[in-house]
Parts: sequence; C-alpha cells; structure tokens
Amino acid sequence: MYWFYNLGDYGGLFYLFAIALMIWSFIIQGRLNRLVKKYSDVRAASGKDANTCVREMLSANEVYGVTIQHTGGNMTDNYNPKNETINLSDTTYGKDSITAIAVAAHECGHACQAHSGMLMYKIRQIIAPVASVTSKISVWITIAGVFVMYAASKNYEVSNLGYNISTIGIVLYSVVFLFYLVTLPIERNASKRGLQAMKEFGWVSDDQLRAAKKVLWAAGDTYAVALASAALTLFRLLLMRGSRRR
Repeated sequence: MYWFYNLGDYGGLFYLFAIALMIWSFIIQGRLNRLVKKYSDVRAASGKDANTCVREMLSANEVYGVTIQHTGGNMTDNYNPKNETINLSDTTYGKDSITAIAVAAHECGHACQAHSGMLMYKIRQIIAPVASVTSKISVWITIAGVFVMYAASKNYEVSNLGYNISTIGIVLYSVVFLFYLVTLPIERNASKRGLQAMKEFGWVSDDQLRAAKKVLWAAGDTYAVALASAALTLFRLLLMRGSRRR
C-alpha cells in the first residue's frame, strides 16, 4: 500500500521509473529463460560434464577443501562459503550442456573469489547478514515515521520525532542498496572467471563460448535489475519522508 502514498512533486517521475523498471525486468527475465532453455539442450564440444569442469577449475586455481554437492530445483546453483560447497541444481549437476558448464563455472568463480581474498567479496559477506535483516524492517520503520509525522503535523516535537524515525528506516534500507551495489560487480567478475576457464581448458568451442557468455551476462543482468529496484525503493522512501516534511 505504501507505493501509492502521495509523493509530492516527484510522484510522476517515480511512477515513470517504476513502469520502466517493470518492463525492463520482464525483458531481462524472459531473455534469460530463453537462453537457458536453448543452450541446456546443446552438448558442450568437450563432452565433459559440469562437475568435471568445476574440479579442473578448482585445481587450476589451487582452491582446496571445496566440495561439489547436488541441490534440488532448477537454476538454484550457488556457492556456500560457510560450508565451502558448490551446490549444483538438477539442471546442472552431472550435465554436459553449455548452460550447465557455464553456470557451474560461474559458481566456481565465486569459490575462487573467496579463496583469493577478493576485497569486494569480503565486503559483501559482511554486509549480507545485516542486509537480510534490514530489508525486512527498514521500509516499515520508514512508514511508521511518516505516519507519526502525518498524525502529529501540528506538533513540531512529535513530528520531528517521526522524521527522525523515518530517517533511521532510510539509513537501514541504504544497507540493502549497498548490498546490491557490491553484488553486481561480484557477479560479473565470477562470470568472467568462469568464461576464462571455459576458454582456457577448451570445455566448449568458440561459438559455444559466445553462447555461454550470453547466458551468464543475461543472468548478471538480473542483478542489475535488483540494484535498480533497490535504488528506486530508496528514492521512494526519501520522497515519502520529504512529502510529509513539507
């Protein structure tokens, strides 16, 4: 409901951005789904499966202690730094398609980031648990502050308290925005590492490498959408607080 709150002078601009973001999100997700499906049916030129490729990449980067596990679902692949496991989904584990190898190499890229001590990766790991909490409470804290400002518009002290509460909510949401801000380059870097390994070890042909890049970059674009969405939400909260202040 808070999305329809009066935004003052910049309300029209916000809704224009929101519509554009929604359309962009549909386009990105649709393209990703098409590419994943298309190249899931194309066997890699080397004939190697995703698990084998991950082992080769880990060994080449001298990353030890990381294990490969199977996880259920479709495109639920991830690297868990706590357990040091690369979890490959039903569509990736043991599969030899272009998509499977590209996705597995990307997740292996995250393992390489962690073991090489990549600064931005370390920063994200610190921010992640905080962002997980603030993403759930920050918007509601901001709304509560705006409500107090609205209810006590004629009482300066109480209204100012509401303004300060809403500011706390905005600061907390800024952590969420920061998380997505550092996540995008980390995801791009993991894809670059994966693509470099695919080329270096000859897992795919040159044409297949270009196809794998399309898949990984389309997946990375979803993080760009998430970043834009976080920025728009932050803008939304600032407008809510500002409209009541005036």
